[in-house]
Amino acid sequence: MRGTRLLVCLSLSCLPVAAGATDDERARIAAERQAQSERFAAEERACASRFAVTACLDDVRARRRASMAPLREREIRLDEAERRQRALERHAAIAAKQAAAASRPAAPAAPELRVRPPLTPAPASSAPRTSAPRDNTARSLEAEQRQREAQQRQQEAQAVQGRIEQRQAEREASGRKADPLPLPPASSAPTRR
Repeated sequence: MRGTRLLVCLSLSCLPVAAGATDDERARIAAERQAQSERFAAEERACASRFAVTACLDDVRARRRASMAPLREREIRLDEAERRQRALERHAAIAAKQAAAASRPAAPAAPELRVRPPLTPAPASSAPRTSAPRDNTARSLEAEQRQREAQQRQQEAQAVQGRIEQRQAEREASGRKADPLPLPPASSAPTRR
């Protein structure tokens, strides 16, 4: 626990210095890259005046790649260092959170629930069961209810059908007919071979 706190303090104290150093290094890399790009662009323009332009351009581009590779490597190292720093910060934050959680008093325990033993069925006796007729009457009531609902749905469907037929009859009586859809031009019809 104590080592974790020390790690947190050390990583947080180094953070501003490391961030400033990486920003300066990135600015230097960007300046070098810009200077090299300008120099190679001037060399490429000079290649245009030569007889063997392609060979000259290939040579300039190869030298550009070779000179830019160390800059890219430096950037990769900086990125990796920043990733490590962020990982340390994340681990430190997690450790601090765990330490805070450990120092808090424990939540009160949930009340103990008592489970009742299952009821044992009554011994089989010769007394008749009264629940069976009750189940039959409930079932018959449910069946009657379902039958009434089915009749109501059937009546509603017939009413809807009647309204549709009435609208169709009114449309025919007024002489209005729906125009058919236009046929596509012959040139757009798919041809089969």
